[in-house]
Amino acid sequence: AHLKEQMPEVYEQFVDIATRLENHYKDMQDMEFTIENGKLYMLQTRNGKRTAAAALKIAVDLVDEGMIDEKEAVLRVEPKQLDSLLHPQFDAQALKAAEVIGKGLAASPGAACGQVVFSAEDAKEMVESGE
Repeated sequence: AHLKEQMPEVYEQFVDIATRLENHYKDMQDMEFTIENGKLYMLQTRNGKRTAAAALKIAVDLVDEGMIDEKEAVLRVEPKQLDSLLHPQFDAQALKAAEVIGKGLAASPGAACGQVVFSAEDAKEMVESGE
């Protein structure tokens, strides 16, 4: 069930508080709350964690909403986050449609495709043979 339908007054109160917190901190907030006996309790708030792409979008949105200026937006996106955006990435729809054939730890933040090898020696042999 949706809070807006089940408890419209609490929903409106939450939206008001969330808006005030985001305006105060001038950043997207990660808010924890509970509702007990029809009463809203805000437990804590903090600046929300985000991916590099989300950080960039949020910074642009905050400028568009007039909450921060362009200089502040640039300062909010960490250079190391931008690096991850420069690597090739898979299309989100293609990832949803893809069949998972294995899992592992990423060696870089980007996307790649090609032959699978299981050792550096095998990779070297493939390169030398022109594969």
